[in-house]
Amino acid sequence: MRGSAMRLARAQWAPLAALAVLSLLSALLAVAVPARTEAGYDRAAAAAAGSSADLTVEGKAAGSAAWSAVPSQAAMGANSVTWQQMLPRSLAKVAGEPEASARTARLPVPGTFDAPRLMYLGWDLGAWNRIRVVAGRMAINPPSETSGDIRVMVSETYAAQLGYKVGDRLDLGDLAVEISGLYEPLNAADPFWEPRPSLLHPVKVSLGGDGGQADAGTALLDAGGYSRVVRETGTQFTFSWRFPIRGADIDAGDAAALAADLGAFRSAVQGRGGLFPCDVVSALDDRLTEFAGRLHTARSVLGLALGGLAAVAAGVLLLAAGLLGERLRPVLGTMRARGASLRQLAVPACGLTALAVVPAALLGYAAGRLLDAGPPQPSSAYAIGALVGVVLLVPAAMAWRERAGGLGSATDRREDLVAARPFVRRLVLDVLLVALAVIGVVLLRERGASAGTDPLVAAVPVLLGAALGVLVLRAYPYLLRAAGPFLRRRSGAVAFLGIARASRQNLVGALPLVVLLLAATVAGFTATVDTALRDGQVRASWSEIGADARIEAGPVDDAALARIRALPGVTGAVPFRVITGVSTATDQAPMTVVGVDLDAYRKFAPRVPDVPSGSGVLLSPLAARTVGGGTVTLSRPGMSPITVRSAGEIEYIPGQGRGTAFVVVPYKMIAGETGFPSQVFVNGDVDAEALRAAAPGRDVRMRQDVLRSMTDVPMVTVVHQTFRDGALIGGGFGLLAVLLVLVVGARARGRTVAHLRALGLSRRQSRGLALVEIAPVLLCAVGAGWVLGLLLPDITGPVVDLRPYTGGFAATAHVPGWPALLGLLGALLLAAAAAVAVDRAFDTRPGTALRTGD
Repeated sequence: MRGSAMRLARAQWAPLAALAVLSLLSALLAVAVPARTEAGYDRAAAAAAGSSADLTVEGKAAGSAAWSAVPSQAAMGANSVTWQQMLPRSLAKVAGEPEASARTARLPVPGTFDAPRLMYLGWDLGAWNRIRVVAGRMAINPPSETSGDIRVMVSETYAAQLGYKVGDRLDLGDLAVEISGLYEPLNAADPFWEPRPSLLHPVKVSLGGDGGQADAGTALLDAGGYSRVVRETGTQFTFSWRFPIRGADIDAGDAAALAADLGAFRSAVQGRGGLFPCDVVSALDDRLTEFAGRLHTARSVLGLALGGLAAVAAGVLLLAAGLLGERLRPVLGTMRARGASLRQLAVPACGLTALAVVPAALLGYAAGRLLDAGPPQPSSAYAIGALVGVVLLVPAAMAWRERAGGLGSATDRREDLVAARPFVRRLVLDVLLVALAVIGVVLLRERGASAGTDPLVAAVPVLLGAALGVLVLRAYPYLLRAAGPFLRRRSGAVAFLGIARASRQNLVGALPLVVLLLAATVAGFTATVDTALRDGQVRASWSEIGADARIEAGPVDDAALARIRALPGVTGAVPFRVITGVSTATDQAPMTVVGVDLDAYRKFAPRVPDVPSGSGVLLSPLAARTVGGGTVTLSRPGMSPITVRSAGEIEYIPGQGRGTAFVVVPYKMIAGETGFPSQVFVNGDVDAEALRAAAPGRDVRMRQDVLRSMTDVPMVTVVHQTFRDGALIGGGFGLLAVLLVLVVGARARGRTVAHLRALGLSRRQSRGLALVEIAPVLLCAVGAGWVLGLLLPDITGPVVDLRPYTGGFAATAHVPGWPALLGLLGALLLAAAAAVAVDRAFDTRPGTALRTGD
């Protein structure tokens, strides 16, 4: 028995080797692709949290309330321990040690300076261990001291920039402080200093309103100094217990739990008694909530692509197992004719398949783990097990087919696809598959974006591809039959013979059609969505900036506008005049008047979305509700009143936020107004520094910077890479399916061609015959699959919602770009080249292939 099994394995080494290689590749990809994608999600989660993410428990108190709650450094540390113990487990896992500090409200520094000066007094426990004194002495305030100046320290850089020195005395309202020493950080690159820049150098702070900016810094207090300020004055302190968050330790699975636990921690802090009211200040929950939305979209969209890719891999494996079963049919028929039972048939058939599949799958799984592409996913092991199980069912089904047959049943029956009768069971299965696909689409569209990563989402493309595949298989024989009479009348015989040989394929031989269709569907879908995503991000950048660049802040005169237009690379510039704080006599609600030649701007920047085709005075929806109908007069101090009458509404114009109240008027209506801000929209290939030089003192925003901020988001990179890899892997499996069918059937085809060569077929005609044989399957499968892939984004509808990546702009489906179309053409050419190469490799001379009497 062992010897016969070895002989059978040697006789079928080609399909067994192909099945083993395909199993290894499928298992390897089943481990590596999900792991790599999940690793990308984890990197995106860490980037979303940010390297400087923190969580701060913060409260304000003054006088006796502050002194009774935090009388000493020990009390400050005890509160740190309390907050740390209250952290939920998910937060405690990524939070560092608490950093306790207390800082006064800003205190004005009297004197005449180039800019106003403010000073904070800060009691920061962690800072004292990270500085060295470079001048003077440490700021020590003994507990017994109750009068005189309070000693503080400032950084050497702060003192040098603002002209302070050791011994200087500052009057800060109710406080008088003396600079007793200057310090510098032990390590200026320590992350501790990043949220505390005012401890190292002066920082600019806004005074609010039109007060401009002031130079602010923080002077260090010790515990004794804090005690004196709290007990002797009513100065308010802001107490902070900062927990630095290790963003690198946050993965995609933590994001949702962290956001929820942060809300629970905030509620617990607000409800704690025995201390002044405290709250949790952190941008982490907003960042993680935004990331969760992007992650949901990515998993939904990529689930569609990866589900289709898994179906392609399964199809190729089933094809290889089916071809092996077809090669084993004569052997199984002979064994059955000699009285073998079905179990005795199943043992060699299933045993050979298991010998090829199981070790290869295990080796592929091990290789995938060794690649260390990312955290291993449980779904990988389940997918590999399911693939192995499905493949092992094929030889069992082949053995079951011989239950009523014998030698004749295995050798004499022909099951040509064109001549095959439609069985009722196959018809029922086809109808059931189509019905399941339709039901899946209906349920998916009803559930919308909430479907998320439900298996139904990943199954819809596979169901649609399989349903379209059975429909194409139904129509395929009729297309071949229709082509036969037409080709028969042509002078050449190659086309007719090629179609005739394509018609002789059985259902297993036509299985590449379904595999190629699924592969083309995956490629078409990924190319379409990828193009839609890129196009949506470009549209969002045009909407955000309004041109290739936008110059704003401060009035722009004719001379500055001329300098801008004269810059090298500038192809055009359109000015906007912006007047804020405008209102009507009957309603003082502030509005913004935007003066622009709308027709000129529309021609200048046709790619900016949502710019209406109307002209005249246009009102935003909020401004229309404020102004109402009819003619109104708009005015403000310093502006000549203008009378306007609405000619329509405008949802958005670059430079004005959505949902705000603004009025767009012709530029000439307010062209004479001076002293108000202007915006200049610039098109062309121009450098930001050149624009700043041409319009000094003004802010310049570049569209490419906005686009880069959207495209360089780690999650977007993951989506693009997965789409690219999915298209390449799907195309590679499709080509492997074609090559597999060609190689496995090459020997039998060589004998047929040898007969034709004896009848006068030339070598060149033999190559043409190979192309014609494969052309119907390639064209039908790739054409139908590509069209389905282009339509899938519209069919799946709400699931493919890419607005979290496009600034809220809907990324509608588009025809893929030239790279995708060239890739499709290249795949077809590779398949054709494979057919010719196999024909040449298995070219058999008539004298060696034919026997006497043939």
